[in-house]
Amino acid sequence: MAPIATFTALSDIYDDNLLRQGARYQTLVEDFIKIYGAKPTFIARVPGSVNIIGEQTDYCGFPALLTAIIPDCLIAVKAVGSNSTVRLANVNRDFAACQFSYGSECAVSTGSSQCEWNSYFKCGYKSALDVIGCSESKGMQCLVDGNIPQCVGLSSSSALVCCAALATAMANDKPLSREMAVEISVAGERHIEATSDG
Repeated sequence: MAPIATFTALSDIYDDNLLRQGARYQTLVEDFIKIYGAKPTFIARVPGSVNIIGEQTDYCGFPALLTAIIPDCLIAVKAVGSNSTVRLANVNRDFAACQFSYGSECAVSTGSSQCEWNSYFKCGYKSALDVIGCSESKGMQCLVDGNIPQCVGLSSSSALVCCAALATAMANDKPLSREMAVEISVAGERHIEATSDG
């Protein structure tokens, strides 16, 4: 199984706009320090995607031809081994910060026509722990930054689910294979009764 790639230089991820991306990552780290009082250990990244066919045919059970796009979801993370509490914030202050603990508090509410933004994180978190077989999670401090336009078919919610799963696995010292990441991503959004394009 192919492992998820890890990088130490932005030039290994982005072809252009390195100065803008560098400033974005630096701001993310600085905001993380302001909120949590320490630097993040790592930053998880998942790009958005677009269906080349042009329609979201996957939502109807048909095939899709996806390609990654430059806009992405980032989560700066620091694992905290003292308890299983997850503290979650977003650089966009329109999305309220929250915290929850492993177990019943991380249950994702379903049946609502509109869910909280953190429900997508919880879907990735829960699915990752299920797939990696982790019976108890480490605590996590997380700060999310995304520049994928919402509600336009560019997989902003899928990117957040998958990025949360990657962050959770890495924080718990359980690296994911690409195949596991796909399994988690597809299962993750189904926790909130959505069909994911993976």
